[in-house]
Amino acid sequence: MLPGWLVNTVLLGLVFGSLAGLNSIGFVLLWRTTRVVNLAQPALGLVGGVITAQLVVNGEWSFWWAAPVGIVAGACLAVLTDRLVLARLHDVPRSILLVATVGLAQIFDGIRVAVAFMFGNELPTTALDLGFTWNIFPVNLLSGHILAIVCFPLVVYAVHRFMTRSRIGVAALALGQDTERARSLGIPAAVVRSAVWAIAGAIAALSGMLTIFVQGFSLGGSLPPTVLLLALAPAVFAGLRSITRAAVASILLGMAYQLAGRFSTSGTLAVLALAVFVIVAVAVQGQNLGRGEAAQRASSWEAAATTRPLPWKVSASGGVFFGGLALVLFAIAAVAVPAYLLSPSQLVAYGVATAITLGAVAVGIAWLFAGELPLGHWGFAGLAAALATRLPGPWGFRAAIAAAVAAGVGAFTAFGTRRRSSLSFAVVGLAIAAAGQAAVLFSATGKIPGDPRLLCVAGGVLCVAAVVGAIKLRASTYGAGLVAARDDPERAKWFGVDPVRGRIVALALSTGIAGLAGVVFGVAIQSTGLIDSSFTIERSLALLAMAVVGGVSSPVGVLVGAIALQAGQLLPRPWDGMTSGVGVVAVVLFLPAGLSRVLERVRDAAVRLVARDAVRAEAAARQREPAGRVSAA
Repeated sequence: MLPGWLVNTVLLGLVFGSLAGLNSIGFVLLWRTTRVVNLAQPALGLVGGVITAQLVVNGEWSFWWAAPVGIVAGACLAVLTDRLVLARLHDVPRSILLVATVGLAQIFDGIRVAVAFMFGNELPTTALDLGFTWNIFPVNLLSGHILAIVCFPLVVYAVHRFMTRSRIGVAALALGQDTERARSLGIPAAVVRSAVWAIAGAIAALSGMLTIFVQGFSLGGSLPPTVLLLALAPAVFAGLRSITRAAVASILLGMAYQLAGRFSTSGTLAVLALAVFVIVAVAVQGQNLGRGEAAQRASSWEAAATTRPLPWKVSASGGVFFGGLALVLFAIAAVAVPAYLLSPSQLVAYGVATAITLGAVAVGIAWLFAGELPLGHWGFAGLAAALATRLPGPWGFRAAIAAAVAAGVGAFTAFGTRRRSSLSFAVVGLAIAAAGQAAVLFSATGKIPGDPRLLCVAGGVLCVAAVVGAIKLRASTYGAGLVAARDDPERAKWFGVDPVRGRIVALALSTGIAGLAGVVFGVAIQSTGLIDSSFTIERSLALLAMAVVGGVSSPVGVLVGAIALQAGQLLPRPWDGMTSGVGVVAVVLFLPAGLSRVLERVRDAAVRLVARDAVRAEAAARQREPAGRVSAA
C-alpha cells in the first residue's frame, strides 16, 4: 500500500503536468515550424477556455457542445494572430518576435476579461462534473482531472504523428529550417503556417478550458507564474525541439512541483523549485537555442539604432549646455514638488508610478548596452524589496545593499548565459521573476521604514538620474564600446572590447537599478506591507512593454513610454489591461523605434529652427559689417 502523500504527488502531478504539458507541446510545435517562442500561448488558451467555461456554467450548454466552440475559437484566434501580426514580422530577429508575443499576451488577457463581462461578469468557478470520478485514496479525481490525464498523451501522439508523418507537418518543419528554400520548392508557406497555428491554438484552448475547470478562474488576477513556467520549463529542457522529451519533462516537473508544494502551504518552495529547474535546464543545454537558424542580428531592428546625437557645433554651444542643465533641474523639480502636494493615498500611487518608471528605465539600459530584452526585471525588484525588509539600519543603507545584491544576481545570471542564445537570458529572467515573487512571501508583513514623501522624491530623482546617467554613459568612450560589443561582439574584440565583460557590467547596472525600483516600491506601499501580487510576471512584461513603446534605444523615450502606458491604466476595464499590449504590437509593426523617434524628429526640427535663425542673424551681421567699415573710413 503506497503512502497517501505519494499517491497525491503522483496523481496531481500527472494532472498539472498534463495541463502545462499541452502548452509546452505548443511551444515546441511553433518553434520547430515557425521559429517563434510564443509567450502568449497560455493567455491565448485561456480565451478559448473562458468561452467554454462561460457557455457551460452560465449558458447552461453541455460540455461536449461547448468544448468544440472553445477549441475552434482558440484555433481561429491563433490564425488571425499569425496573419495579422506575426506573419508580417517574418524577417525580423527572433527576439523581436518575442516582444510581439509579450504584447499579444496582454491583449489576450484583456479579451479574456472582456468575455467575462459579456456574460454578466459571473465567473466560472465550479468544477467540471460530467458524471464520472476516480477515487484513489486519498485523492478524488473529478471529471476535469481525468480528462487532462487522458487528453495529454493523445495530443502528444497526434502532434508527433503530424510533424513526422503528414505532408503538412513535414512541410512545416522544412519552413522552420529554411524558409526561402522551402518556398522555392513550391511549399505554400501561408497555408502551412495557418495550419500549424490553428493546431497550436486548438491545443492551447484545450489546456485553457481544462485549467479553468480544474483550478478555477480569476477575473482580475494576473497570470500565475506556475502557468507560464510549468509550460516553458519542459520546452526549454527539451531544447524547444523534441515533443516526447517535453512531454516527459512536463509530467516529471508536475510531480516535482506537487512534492515541493507539500512542504509549503503557500506554494513558495514549489515556485522556487520551478525557477531552479528553468535555470538548470538552460545551463545544461548542449547547444544554443536556434543555433541552426540564420536569424538576423538584433541590431537590424530599427529600435536598436541609438538616437542620433546633435551636431558638434550645436551640442558644443553654451546655450545647449545650459539649456540641458535647466531641463534637468526642471525635471528634478517636476518629480519632487508633487510629493509634497499629494494626499497620503495619492502619494502611494505616485510612489508606485515612480518605481515602475525606474524599472522600465532599467529594462531600457539592459537593451541599450547589452542587447538583451529582459522578461523578469521586476523579479529583481522583488528580491531587493524582500531583502530590504530584513536588513537593519536606515532606508538608504538598506537600498544600497539590496541594489548591490540585485546587481550581483544579475551579473551571475549574465555570466551563466554568456554562451547561450539571446533567448536564454529572457527565459532565465522569467524564472527569476517567479523567484522574486516567491521571495516576497517570506516578507509578506515586512515594511521598509522611512518618510514616504522623502522616499518618493528620492524615487523620482533616481528616475531622472538614471536617464541622465544612461545618456552620459552612451556618449562616453566606454559606453560606445558597450554598444559596439552589443551590435557585433566578434568585431568588437579586434578593438580591445571584451563583449562578455561588457555584457555582464551592463546587466549588473540594469538589475541594480531594478533593485532600487523595488525598494522605492516597497516604501510606497509600506502601509500595507509587501505582497506577492505586487511582484508578478505580468508586471515584468509590462516594464518591457513600456520600454519598447518608448523606444529601447533612448532613455528619454523609455521614460515617456512608461508615463504613457501608466496613464493608459486609468482607463476602465478591460481596456486598461490592453493598452500596453496594443501599444507594443503597434510599435513593432508601424513605429519600430518607438516614441523616441517622434521625440528625435521634434528635437531636430527645433534645432533646425534655432540654427536657421542663428544663420540669418550672422548673415545679416556680415552684410552690415562692410558698410560700417566704409562709413568709418
